[in-house]
Amino acid sequence: MQQPGLTSFSEESFHQPPVLARLGDLLAAWSADAVAAHAAQTTGQPRGPGTGLGKLDAEVGGYLAPGLHILHGSPGVGKTAFCLQVAAECACPALFVSCEMGPLELFRRVTARVTKTFLGRLKSGELPPEESLALARRAALAAPRLALADATRAFAAPSWLREAALAVRGDAPHLLVVLDSVHSWAESAAEKGLSEYELLNAALAALRQLAAALEGPVLAVAERNRATMKTGGLSAGAGTRKIEYGAESVLDLSSDPAAPPDVKGEVPVTVKLVKNRHGALGKAISLRWHGALQTFREG
Repeated sequence: MQQPGLTSFSEESFHQPPVLARLGDLLAAWSADAVAAHAAQTTGQPRGPGTGLGKLDAEVGGYLAPGLHILHGSPGVGKTAFCLQVAAECACPALFVSCEMGPLELFRRVTARVTKTFLGRLKSGELPPEESLALARRAALAAPRLALADATRAFAAPSWLREAALAVRGDAPHLLVVLDSVHSWAESAAEKGLSEYELLNAALAALRQLAAALEGPVLAVAERNRATMKTGGLSAGAGTRKIEYGAESVLDLSSDPAAPPDVKGEVPVTVKLVKNRHGALGKAISLRWHGALQTFREG
């Protein structure tokens, strides 16, 4: 597989042409979908990647459907940690593409969550090297199907992402791709002559095409605009409304900055479905967030 290059969005062309079909032409696809849905219902096996959070999975239809899913939230609420936890616990291979944080730092965050070791201790040097490495090995064994792509130094072109995702999936039936974040990825594309609005729209179109080519979900972190930094909502994405309107679901992660940690070190966090094509709209799910341990749980 080739290394990420500086290929622009406009040079990518891996999507299929439109398909023309009468209703009767779709009966075979309907039958296959009905068989898969019934099998999932009777066996209890989801039809795609889950989030590892039971209440949230139930609200989005049991799994993250193929297509683009957006997570946004205020600074410091734990967006990267949330997506990293989902990638590690989605019950299938996952490719986490980071445009903002190096792979070793992400590995530390996984290790903090898996081993219940404060993140600061993994970085301070207070642990003997052999003890630190033993903790890292535990984390690697706990998430053997999680792969990290470092896009902090080179643009991960859509075609490269597709090849990397296919390699990570192997012969598994499902795959989750996570991108952190849409804005950083778009900025790294080196597209000349495009405004921020045009660049983001091109990036979003490429992500939707990637999801279609992989027939799976892409979960992407998006920045909030200044006007909705605290309040969130459907139109909270910075740069273009297509961040929300082209997505299968939009997850709004928020917390009360005035809420102090409890005796366990956790603070209340809410994830709200401000868009949901596969379930009820507006549902708010209460979570607990432990920053030092980089973990979310239902509560």
